[in-house]
Amino acid sequence: MEYKKNKKVLKLEKALKKLNIKYSLIEHEPIKTVEEGLKFLGIKPENGVSTLLLKVDDSFCLVFRRDDHRLDYGKIKKHLKIQNVRVANAKEIEEQLGYKEIGYVSLYNPKFKPLMDESLFEVDYLYGGSGSPNFDLKIKPGDLQKLTKAQKADIAGEKINYNYTVTMNKTIKGKYTILNGFTPSGSGEMHIGNYFGAIAPFFEMAKKADKVYTFIADLHALTTVQDQKELQHNVESLVLSYLSFGIDPKKFIFYRQSDIGLHPELQTILNNITPIGLIKRCHAYKDKLEKGFDPKKVNMGLFNYPILQAADILMYDADYVPVGEDQKQHVEVTREIGQYFNKTYGQTFKIPEVYIRKEAARLVGTDGRRKMSKSLGNVISVFSDEKVIKKQIMGCFTDPKRIHSDDPGRVEGNPIFIYHDLINDNKAEVEDLKKRYKAGKVGDVEVKERLFKALLRKFSQERKRYSQLKNDPEKIKKILEKGAKQARKVAEKKMMLVRDKIGITNKYSFFKY
Repeated sequence: MEYKKNKKVLKLEKALKKLNIKYSLIEHEPIKTVEEGLKFLGIKPENGVSTLLLKVDDSFCLVFRRDDHRLDYGKIKKHLKIQNVRVANAKEIEEQLGYKEIGYVSLYNPKFKPLMDESLFEVDYLYGGSGSPNFDLKIKPGDLQKLTKAQKADIAGEKINYNYTVTMNKTIKGKYTILNGFTPSGSGEMHIGNYFGAIAPFFEMAKKADKVYTFIADLHALTTVQDQKELQHNVESLVLSYLSFGIDPKKFIFYRQSDIGLHPELQTILNNITPIGLIKRCHAYKDKLEKGFDPKKVNMGLFNYPILQAADILMYDADYVPVGEDQKQHVEVTREIGQYFNKTYGQTFKIPEVYIRKEAARLVGTDGRRKMSKSLGNVISVFSDEKVIKKQIMGCFTDPKRIHSDDPGRVEGNPIFIYHDLINDNKAEVEDLKKRYKAGKVGDVEVKERLFKALLRKFSQERKRYSQLKNDPEKIKKILEKGAKQARKVAEKKMMLVRDKIGITNKYSFFKY
C-alpha cells in the first residue's frame, strides 16, 4: 500500500533536495513505538535517532540522540549554561512543533537549531522521523547536521540495555565457551568478600561450560601499577589464589595475558576501526575526569583499556563474558568494536553476550560500616596464616549496644552473623547461636571462635592446595606455560584470519589485482 506524503514530509524533501543531500524515505505502516520501528526497519538501536523537545529554563531546545542512549541532563545544563531542563509535554510539543501525536516528530524543524549528540557521528546512516507515521528518513549523520544546522555536543547519558545481556535468571543451554580475566591491580591476596562477590559465581558458571578461558590481565595492570616488584607480587599472588580455588588445567585454559603477544597486536588493529567518541564515554576514562583528574595526565593505557579488553575477548570467540554490573559497559564496547570490524571487513569475530553474574550484596567489612576491602583493613582473609585470620575475626564489629555477654543482642545486620550465614556449613549451629545471642546466653567470643573454625572447614581444601602450590613454583610455571601454549594456538589461528581480512598477509599476489 502506498501512503500519501503530508505537508511536513513534502517540506522535508524540499529542504533535502535544495541542499542536494542524498536520502531515502522508507514507507511503512504506522509505528507506535521506537522498538516497533527498529524491528520493522531491521536496524540496531545505534542507528536510530530520536528527536526530543526539551524545556530549558524559559525557552525550548531541540535535541537529537541515538536510540541506544539516554540523555545526560547534567551535560545539557552545563553545555547550555542553564539551571532547569525537562522533556516538553504534549501541549508544548504541539505549540512549538505542530505535532498532536508524539513520536512522529520530523528531524527537520527550521525553527530550532538542534543539539546533536556526538555518538550519532559514529555510524554510517541514521533512521529518524519524517513528520509522518508512515515514513522514516534514512540519512548520513553529516548530512543531517547540514540539513538542520545542528550543533555537535557530548550529551549522551547511560546506555539503554540491549536484549543480549543475560542474567543468572536465564538458564544457558547447550555447549558454550566463557572467558574471564582478572587484573592484578591489587595485592592478589583473597578475602571472603572477593570469594562471595565474584569467585564463587564464576566457578559455578564454569562448571557447566564446555570451555573456559581464564587469564591474568597483567598488561591492564600497567595502567595503575608501575612498580616492578609490586606488579610481580600481585601477579604471583593472584595466580596462586585462583589455582588454589580450583582452576582445573584440564578444563580451564589458564594463562597470563602478557604471554600472548598477539593481544596487543590485535588491539593495534582494532584501534583503527574504533571511534574515539566510543572510548571517551567509557567509565574507566570518565571516572577519572569526574573525580577532577587532569585529562592531560591520563595515560593512553587507561584510555585504550576497553580496546585491549576487546582484543582479549574477541580473540577467543567466547559465547559469554561473565562480569559484575560495573564492568558491563566495557563488554558492550567489545561488542560494538567487534561489530565495527565485521561490518568493515566481513564476518571475523563472534560477538559475545554479556553475562551479569549473580553477586552477593557487597559484603560489609569487619568494621561494620564500609564494604570489605583490603585497602581499608577490614577483611577476613582466606589464605593467610591461621593466627592472622583469627585476629581479623576476633576484632570484628558486632552489636555496639551489647555491653555484657548476657545482654540480648541484635542478629540482623550484625557482620559476624552475616559471615556465619555465608561460611558456616553447620546451619543448625548457626541457628542455635542466633537464638542464644538474642537471648543473651552466648558471648561474642564464642560466636567468633565458631566462625573461625567454620572458615577453616569451608576453605580447608583450598588452603591445602595453596600451601602445596606455594612450595612448588615449578608446577605453577608449567600450568601457565601449558595454558599459554593452548591459548596461543587459538590466537594464532584467529590472527591469521584477521591479517588476511585487512590485507596484512603472506598471500600477496604482487600486483595481480
